[in-house]
Amino acid sequence: MGSSGVITIRASQPADHERLREVAFASKAHWGYDRGFVRRWAEERTFDDECERWVAEADGEVVAWAALLAGQDGIAVLDDLWVDPASFGRGIGTALFHRVEERARELGARSLEWGSEPNAVGFYEKLGGRFLRDHVSEWGRITPWMGLDL
Repeated sequence: MGSSGVITIRASQPADHERLREVAFASKAHWGYDRGFVRRWAEERTFDDECERWVAEADGEVVAWAALLAGQDGIAVLDDLWVDPASFGRGIGTALFHRVEERARELGARSLEWGSEPNAVGFYEKLGGRFLRDHVSEWGRITPWMGLDL
């Protein structure tokens, strides 16, 4: 895929779910984790929670997605942000992050927080995120919990 493609962001639809699993798998596996483990994790993803989701399309193909959980006590949670590695470096993750940030503000949140893949900390720091505390991930690993004041 060329880098000249137009990027559009839209609300996720149920028909996107299989592609969302594929993007999450490719993005997570990119960092060298056991591919079988990551494949099982991605295949077990369900989309029946309370999150709002958006996808980023390049040339009509979903290449990234993000999810926001409205949260409580003024804290919204970036529940997912995955970019297909073939689309890294194109500003797609940044655009999705800003969409989530904007929506969190619309919902009245005072801050946005998220658990970060350790390899993504630099990306989030460039967007204004900061380390808040250690967090036990869904895989049982100690990972950074980050946040941003809105």
